[in-house]
Amino acid sequence: MSGFDRRSVLQGLGGLGSLALLGKHAVEEADAASTATAVSEEARSVEAGLELFATKWAAGGPVITATRFGRFLVNQTYNLHVVQPETDDDADGQADPSRSYTMTLATGGAEVTPGTDPTAHAELAMDEADWEATLYGDFTGLAPILGGRTYPNKDDANTLVGLVLVMYVLAHVPHPDEDPRFTAETLEGFFQRGGVPECEGEPSSFATVERAQGDPAGEVRERAFGTNDAPDLTREFAEWVEALSYDQLGDEQVALAKEQLKNLLGCMVAGGATAPGRTFCESTVGFSDGDATVVGFGDASPHEAAMANSYLCQVLEWEDFTNLAHSGAAIIPAALAAAEAASDGGQPVTGEELLTAIVAGNEVLARTSQFMTDLTNTGQALPLHQVQTPLVAGKLLELGAGELQDAVGIAATQPQLTSIPAWTAEGKGMVTADPTGAGVRAALLARDGLSGRRDLLESPLGYCYRVSDVRSPRDMWAAVDDLATEGSPVDEWGFRREQYFNKRYPCDGFTTTAVQAMLNVREQLREAGVDPTDPSNVESIRVHMNLPMASTATMFNEADDAVLDRVLDEDQPDWTYIALLFGGRYPLAAALLHGELTDRQYERSAIADPRVRELWPRFDEAPDLGVGVLGAQVSVTTSDGGPFRSAVGIDDTAVGGGATYESYVQCIRRDVNGRGRDDIETYTADSKFRQTARRLPEGKREAVLNRIDRLEGRPVTSLLALL
Repeated sequence: MSGFDRRSVLQGLGGLGSLALLGKHAVEEADAASTATAVSEEARSVEAGLELFATKWAAGGPVITATRFGRFLVNQTYNLHVVQPETDDDADGQADPSRSYTMTLATGGAEVTPGTDPTAHAELAMDEADWEATLYGDFTGLAPILGGRTYPNKDDANTLVGLVLVMYVLAHVPHPDEDPRFTAETLEGFFQRGGVPECEGEPSSFATVERAQGDPAGEVRERAFGTNDAPDLTREFAEWVEALSYDQLGDEQVALAKEQLKNLLGCMVAGGATAPGRTFCESTVGFSDGDATVVGFGDASPHEAAMANSYLCQVLEWEDFTNLAHSGAAIIPAALAAAEAASDGGQPVTGEELLTAIVAGNEVLARTSQFMTDLTNTGQALPLHQVQTPLVAGKLLELGAGELQDAVGIAATQPQLTSIPAWTAEGKGMVTADPTGAGVRAALLARDGLSGRRDLLESPLGYCYRVSDVRSPRDMWAAVDDLATEGSPVDEWGFRREQYFNKRYPCDGFTTTAVQAMLNVREQLREAGVDPTDPSNVESIRVHMNLPMASTATMFNEADDAVLDRVLDEDQPDWTYIALLFGGRYPLAAALLHGELTDRQYERSAIADPRVRELWPRFDEAPDLGVGVLGAQVSVTTSDGGPFRSAVGIDDTAVGGGATYESYVQCIRRDVNGRGRDDIETYTADSKFRQTARRLPEGKREAVLNRIDRLEGRPVTSLLALL
């Protein structure tokens, strides 16, 4: 944003700026504070929590209105129901009735009144304990939904998920905790960094403002008259993918494609060493017949090999993402399986052809993620893989543009959305495995003459509109308006280094900065002579979370260590280590105790370590607007002093200065995978492959890396033969 930037928005609106000033003063006075800021358990009530939320909305509402998600919340009326247990507190012989309130959120404030409004936009019913936990910040508002204790209507899902997440976030402004210093630190950081940190090229948070700046006439015209002007998305993607050639790729795109190939092949090897990975792949090669490689397990049909390899990539959450979406776990398995299918009995697919298809898939994914991200479909839940995988596979099968449209139409005929509660069980790997297998199968069917609807992506009842809450067909244009089939293929690549991140740690991607911060603090403790492996040395662990991490860190554990019992209980096979990949406390505790976070920390012995339970209640977590899109700060106080503190992925440029990071991904790529501002990456794709594929003999590992580095001019089958 230029002229009217994000910091100006926050400073000009004043509400949160006032809270930040309050925080700065609180830091100076915190040690002298004699009273706690917490709301005691006895004083809590749903009614008081709703009123407190309404008060805070008056400060935060104007900011939220301007964000890309503001449309789901602002100018909405909600009927909120407090479901009562079967009690009879007034002893009248009748069960106590449930209580209901109407809440209206507007740009300038919120109003809560008793009763219901028959014209309300959405209804939400939760029991008293869940309302209080959400309103007072005990755990994310996603937890009651994922726990099956409240059932939002499908049409209301985006607005209600947004509402309970904002309730959880605003509960921590100020933080309703017994430690006023934590509140003070959170708000001071917000103040010192001048509001929400900004990184050039990050997801467009203030989308409403940016649309008005970029095309004021178009925005006004759409607001006044509406629009039905959509691009021919399916055709334009297909024509571009067919025309793209290796000699049109930049050196950066070729290098990134090779890095992604190394990254995901290593993830396949690591995934194959897990119990669910072995079960899945042994089953697949048992029921499938074909000559495509399932890495480490044998052969299967092309689409089922793609499915199995994608599962291996996914089962440890150790892969990567491009722009807003996870990418390699779908693109690389689809490309390898299609390359083998195309080489079967014909001219072998070359390294150049494979790399071109990988780049094409990442570019399509980066562009579609911009308009398909909404509140419930984001990150791993972003349903894009039925778009790019048939194009990747079809490119290698040498389909023409029309056949590529058929392939997309076939793959997208039956849209696949993930069920987030499934992410506690071994079936979670299907989040990419199923659509990847479907994409390769669709390309094979299109090659053999089966037709698919050729405008299915952009159709108002087609794929994009079925799986995501697309704001307007006008938003689709940015995905294709600079694609060219001759000369330079794009004005600017979406698949570029500033927008690609190779995950260093197996955990939710939004938690990686917190893990790195914890490891940094661990080194500080060691230098100070404090043993980080002994929980008795730790008094408190404070985690300042980015907002996406805040939404997932307690969604399965509700800040309760009972999740460890569920994972270890053999009578609950649908609760596995996979639930802990999305649990903020477990990855951080494991990193502090072991000095690393790898697949080893998700083995049963590590999860059962009693020291994890000792550390669990010493965590204090809060969403912090000041750490930005993906940043985090961790502070550890010991019995001998502290806090020992590390902030990672935060652009702390002074107000008025230019952002020192070139993209939001770079905010974490430098600080997690490198040495910070000197932009030297120390954790490269090669080093990750050596770590994730450590079970392969060293000679084989180096042979794979060397073959990928020199892939041009060689058949892809020669690479797969090494595995």
